[in-house]
Amino acid sequence: MPDTNNEPKAIQFSEAGQPAKINYQVPLPGAHTGRRIMELDLGLNANDFTTQAKSAGTSYKDSLGIDPKVKENLIPNDAKVNNFLSESIHRISTRVTRLPLDVKPARAAVESTATAKNASPKMHTIAALNYAIDPEVFKESIQTGIVLVPTVGWAGNLLYTPHPVDAPEKPKIFLVERYGVSSFLGDYGMGKTVKTFTLLPGETTRISMRTWQSTKESREESSSIIDSHEQSARERFADKIQNETTDKQTKSKTEEWHVEAEVSASWGFGSASVSGGGSGEYSSGREQFAKQAAESVKEHAAESSSKREMSVTSSSEREEESGSETIIERTISNANMRRVLNFVFRELNQEYITKLHLKDVRVAFTNGRRDSWREVPISGLLGFLEEFVVASKIPQVAGAILKIAGYIADNEDVMVPTLERVNLVDHGTRIEIEPATLDSDGEFPVPTPTSYYRFKTGPLRQEESSNPVDGVLLNDSRITMRTDSVLVEALLGQADALDEYAMAIQRAAANKETLANERERIVQQAIADAKLEDRLETIVDLNRLCAVEPAE
Repeated sequence: MPDTNNEPKAIQFSEAGQPAKINYQVPLPGAHTGRRIMELDLGLNANDFTTQAKSAGTSYKDSLGIDPKVKENLIPNDAKVNNFLSESIHRISTRVTRLPLDVKPARAAVESTATAKNASPKMHTIAALNYAIDPEVFKESIQTGIVLVPTVGWAGNLLYTPHPVDAPEKPKIFLVERYGVSSFLGDYGMGKTVKTFTLLPGETTRISMRTWQSTKESREESSSIIDSHEQSARERFADKIQNETTDKQTKSKTEEWHVEAEVSASWGFGSASVSGGGSGEYSSGREQFAKQAAESVKEHAAESSSKREMSVTSSSEREEESGSETIIERTISNANMRRVLNFVFRELNQEYITKLHLKDVRVAFTNGRRDSWREVPISGLLGFLEEFVVASKIPQVAGAILKIAGYIADNEDVMVPTLERVNLVDHGTRIEIEPATLDSDGEFPVPTPTSYYRFKTGPLRQEESSNPVDGVLLNDSRITMRTDSVLVEALLGQADALDEYAMAIQRAAANKETLANERERIVQQAIADAKLEDRLETIVDLNRLCAVEPAE
């Protein structure tokens, strides 16, 4: 029916569009993204790289002001050392999440009180890092021929990566894979029994419930990337997946270029040979990484869930440490006079559908020198190779990279095409997009100035999935986590706690209440049946009759 009221409305909804609906396929805020960096052995030697590839960045000798002619006594320039450390601190200040335990930002706060009040977390982090890093210790390490570069660890912690003061340039090309862990809500139900206790007939007590979120320490230990986005969960997961996916030999070998890789969210390092057109080693390594990463997610979730201990106690008084924890307290009683009342407290468990998926692939380069790290998406492959690889080797390198990035095996061992070719037509005023296909030699055509490849967006080969995710699905698992909720069931005991005499007294008391209720019903019915003009007189008579005391 149309609204004929012409008065102005406080809220006016549009007649077009659709209302919001409840969707169970929305990923949780706990979705996380990490990178896996793989060094590619493309069969190239030093002569296959351009002059720009060898000269990119700045040598550590120049950055620290060390005279290259003096080899036995490496004395850095104090001003350049301070600039080097200051620049390094500013680089990592946005990615450091765990400061050393003996460093408190308050001890290295901004001098001005007015400035300190308005100081950002980044400024406090920089101040703390300046306090933590000792320039004198830094210069002592240089005397041994090693530069301890301040960097960020796998879990956001401050560490020092050793790098030779005088090291030859080693141009390297990498493939950087971006992975995601997305979680969706599944079923939920009751878990293990937390506490059971019994109330005797007519008994009253108070209960206190303490959850695993009561204190900061327990909350951090029990947080998980599956159902939260807390920094402590990210740090613990990064530590675990690094230990699971990167062996010590590979990790030590990659320390030189880790300084430049900016890999605070890295989940793994490795290397693979893709020379000669073969991509089997790389594909098998990716498959093994997906399995290890999925196991890391499960182990991380299991460790977090095991820390989620609930406790329910009955007490006569309440104790609370101010500012440290919260205790939920309730008073309960057994209204039954004949039977005991049993309470069973059980945890509520939540199931999560967790998916590991490859979201994107990028290409990177470094030669080990400071500021030499370059990273571009697949769409910038041609310009990337023209900058760092000699022209005669570009077709070989481009074909090898496109081959390992163009087809990726999913969780069902089906090779999924991940690239599409974009062609610039009509003098670059319009684009045509087509699936990337192999030529007669089984290779992807080399990109040209008017055509390039890019990684497909959206879910790939997940038409039948109820919870599609971006990219290629590599692993699909179900994980059950404890929650901070408790379900309570009340069970009435079957045995009577009264003898025959007491039971007879209870039955008499119950009959008395029944008769009183029946009498009240009769009175109300009589009033309702009386005529309207006689209703007042009827009420007076009934009240007088009910007020008559029974004869003794």
